[in-house]
Parts: sequence; structure tokens; C-alpha cells
Amino acid sequence: MEYILEHIRKIENTTNIKELKRKLRRKKDMNSTEASLQIAQLFYDLLKDQTIKNKYKNNPSALVLLVTKLGKTFSDIDPVQFCIGNTIKKILHIIREEIREKQKDKNNKINEQQESINNIINQENKKLLDIKNLDFTNEVKKEEDTINSSGQLYEIKNNANTNDELDMDIILENIDTLIAEMHSISETITEKKEIKDLIADNDIILTTNYSEQIVKILSENQKTKKFKVFVCESAPKIREKSMSEELKKLKLDVTIIENDDIYSVMKKYTKVKVFLGAKAILVNGGSIAYGGAYNICLIASMFSNPVIIAGGATKLTPMYSFKHEFYNEYLSPDLIFGKNMNYNGDISNIQFNTPSLDYIPPNLISMFASDIGILNPKFLYKNFNEMYDLEDYEI
Repeated sequence: MEYILEHIRKIENTTNIKELKRKLRRKKDMNSTEASLQIAQLFYDLLKDQTIKNKYKNNPSALVLLVTKLGKTFSDIDPVQFCIGNTIKKILHIIREEIREKQKDKNNKINEQQESINNIINQENKKLLDIKNLDFTNEVKKEEDTINSSGQLYEIKNNANTNDELDMDIILENIDTLIAEMHSISETITEKKEIKDLIADNDIILTTNYSEQIVKILSENQKTKKFKVFVCESAPKIREKSMSEELKKLKLDVTIIENDDIYSVMKKYTKVKVFLGAKAILVNGGSIAYGGAYNICLIASMFSNPVIIAGGATKLTPMYSFKHEFYNEYLSPDLIFGKNMNYNGDISNIQFNTPSLDYIPPNLISMFASDIGILNPKFLYKNFNEMYDLEDYEI
């Protein structure tokens, strides 16, 4: 345990890890997809190092501990950047899968060896039953056979613990596949037919806050369908990109509305569909999105309008929430109200509550559009067994 912690301290002092941590602290230097990619690439490079491969391939539990402890130093930097922890948990799942596969192979070998030993013992027992019918010459031959059989048993038992080391190349290959999947998340989402079919001609799309996946979905559907987009710009100053500006670049029919106009839009139009990006997709079927999303979902529920939340598999996090305060970050009021706002009277006793995120409960969500297909909030928990291990839900 102590030597692993010492090893982690040495790794943390390397230039590339210090630089990545600096970027994660600044937050605006990279989005969630970029953060996931850089974390996955860092662990790929780390485990590819020949010294580490040789050090940990014969000690699976130490390898799991190394990735867990080092990964936690990254996820603790920004607890609401869920994709960081999700990526680490996925890498741990890949390692544990290889450990299980090795254990399975080992158990199969032990079973085969035990079967061979039983066969030899049965043969010897059969010979012992016939010993009274043997003459001295045959008895000497039996003793020789027993010596040969004992040698066979010795060889079988001593081969039981061979080839127990992890195949680090398979682990690296699977992490490399994970990186490739992350690179193509948005394209994979938009290429799925069931997701393309979510938008029809003359639909009214209502969205808010910037989401790369939503932009790609709308851009792909624009090629074959005509629809109108309403964008509710929620505190645009705190987002790195403006959703309306990105959609206007695609020559889409875009109208910017205020929060007060959401109810009017849903009341006026009959074919309204709400498309939202996700900060995280939770195991209970809920989601965490940027501020303003919860209000839209509530009004959509009043008019029975579908709410589709788009996000890659890296957004699926094995945690859950039941209220807004569970996972949130609180910003400076200046970002919302501006530094030069004039207040009348004494405001010393006023406390400004400026949460950045909204929790959307599963009953307000119709479906999730992901690179692994359309996901039902009610049965979302089933996907987590294939992605993470229960031991790594909290690292």
C-alpha cells in the first residue's frame, strides 16, 4: 500500500499530469469530451510505460489501487465534471474485466488439472485392486508406474500457477478502443436512425444552453427536414459558447426567447419537442443539466411535450440525486447580474443564490439520445452493469 502511494506521488510530479490538472482547474480550457479524452489518454500512456507494465502485471490489486488513487486526485479537482470520474471508472472496469478473464482461465486450468489428477488416481486405485493377481515382476512394474504417475502429478501441480500475470496489452487495446469511441461520440449519435427519426418536418424544437450533441443532431436533420428552433439563452455569459450563435452559423431558422416566453411557445405550437444537453446522466434515470433546463422540463410536462436529453456514454454516471443541491456549483452573482448593477437600499443582509446546474428528475424526461442508442429513463440502471463495476461507483 505504502509503495503504491509513494509511486503515485512521484507520478503526480510529472509535467504532463501537472499541466492537465491546471487545465481542469481552469474549467474553461476544455469541455467534458476533451476532459474525458485527455484523462483516458493519460492513463493509456501511463500503463503503456514498460516499467509500470512490469511492476503491476503480476499484482492486479495493486494496479486497481494505483488507478483508483491517482484517478481520485483528478476527479476531486472538479466534482461536478462527472465525465472525469466516469472515464476513470470505465478504465477500472476494463482492468477488472481482464482480471476476471485471467481468473476464469486459471480456474479452468485448475479444473482440467484436477480432472487429470483424478484420472491418474483412479487408474492407480484400479491397479491396487488387482494386486493380488500380480506376480513379483508385475508388482515391480506397478511400482515403476506409480513413480511415473507421481512424477506426472508433480508436473501437473507445479504447472498450476504458470501464466497468471495480466495481459497489459489487452488492457491497453481496450483503453485505446475507448478513446476512439470518445472521439466519435457526436457522430455516432447523429448517425443512428432512431435518433434521426426523433425530428420530423415542421417540428418546433426548443432548446437552451450550448450542447455539441444537440448542434450535431439539428445539423444532420436540417439536410432532409424543415423545422423551427427556439433557443432560450440562459445566462449566456457563463457558457463558453452561445447556442443561438452556433445554430445560426448552420443557417437554421432560429428565434431567441426569454425564460418568460417558454410557456407562450408551448401553448401556441402543437409539435414542440424539447432537446437538451446533459452535464450528467444519472443511474436513477435523472439528469444534471445547466441552469434553466428544469424550468423548461416542467412546462413541457404541463403540455405533454417530449423531453429528449442528448449525451454520450461518458455522461452516464453511477450516482444519483434527488434535489438540486446534491451536485451543483454556485457562481459569483456578478456573472448573472453584472458588476455594475445599481442596488437601491441596504443589501448587506441579502444572500444571492446562483446555482449553475439543474437537476431534472426522471419523470420529466422522455428519453436519452446516446451513442449507445435510445435509452429509457426507467431502465437506465441496466446499462451501468456493462459499463462500470459496483466497487468503483464511488472512488
